[in-house]
Amino acid sequence: MNNIKMKITTVQTVDDAGNEDIIELVTEASMEHEHDYIIVNYDESDITESKGTRTRLKIYKDRLIVTKVGTLSSRMEFEENKSYSNLYTTPYGNFDLNFNTIAYKNGLDEHGKGTISIEYRIIFSGSEESYNKMIIDIF
Repeated sequence: MNNIKMKITTVQTVDDAGNEDIIELVTEASMEHEHDYIIVNYDESDITESKGTRTRLKIYKDRLIVTKVGTLSSRMEFEENKSYSNLYTTPYGNFDLNFNTIAYKNGLDEHGKGTISIEYRIIFSGSEESYNKMIIDIF
């Protein structure tokens, strides 16, 4: 297991005018190399409004699985041109979310350093939709 630093930038288009909501998190994490994937674990902070939540990234060459356990619970899967459903559990209630991945690019090297970029849509309870980008830099 290696200790690493990472930066996660999420950009959400919040309206038809193209206004964006941007959140950046820089954190320390642990990394484990498995046979065909990498596991990264980190604790959320006040910045993400998810303090008390542990996040696990299971990084494959062609997909990413994000699992959150704690104050928030969810499982999000990102694979290009695929859709996955998720029950998002918060202290305020549960929400059905669908994730439609538009693009997934894994630019990590053999040491797990580099950048992953994802473009995706979230559909809330079958109706509302948002366009999102996530960039994960591991250094």
